[in-house]
Amino acid sequence: MSNKLVLYNLDISPPVRSVKIIAKLLGLELEIRDIDMLGSEHLKEPFIKINPEHTVPTLVDNGFVIWESHAICAYLVDKYAKDDSLYPKDLQLRARCNQRLFFDGSSLYMRLRDCSYYIYLGGKELPPQDKIDPIYAVYEILDAFLASDPFLVGENLTIADICAAVTVLPLEIYAPLKADKHRNISAWLNRVRQTIPFFDEMNVEIVKRYREWLMGIIEKNKQNA
Repeated sequence: MSNKLVLYNLDISPPVRSVKIIAKLLGLELEIRDIDMLGSEHLKEPFIKINPEHTVPTLVDNGFVIWESHAICAYLVDKYAKDDSLYPKDLQLRARCNQRLFFDGSSLYMRLRDCSYYIYLGGKELPPQDKIDPIYAVYEILDAFLASDPFLVGENLTIADICAAVTVLPLEIYAPLKADKHRNISAWLNRVRQTIPFFDEMNVEIVKRYREWLMGIIEKNKQNA
């Protein structure tokens, strides 16, 4: 049994990248095991035995298995961080952090998944307006969260900022931020980048590749029509 932290990985996955950023901030070494989801490796017995939901990221810590990125991030900070700044122990601050994490998973990421699935399932163009409008609706909420504080849980960066920021980057493929309506989000993203020196290094190029990959799928769907 490996004593290393094992992370089942898919580079283009925003939730996976959130976990990798947290691990790097904590100085943790990860043993990366790529999962070929396009080849349905996640649906085969070896991986399903580890994670019945067959999702990435999945983390194995000396035999303990956990999946769902927000749960993994919270676990890593609680176990390995030198302080609680990334995931506050104060009950009210932690409640706010959890709420923002749930918002990322149920609102931001679901909009991203809906648009991406539209293309995966045969879309011959970028998603229609009825899928774009919900993204802008959720941007309005995120912008309101940031109206009075520099980060999502007050004055300090937390795992909620990291998870949400990593989701927003590919969301902009479908719904670019607007300078006149989303000033708070844009300023917040810049603060996240300034606070995490390697943030862009771990995200920008992959998001660019993801966009190119999506455009390639659209072209194939057109040809197969």
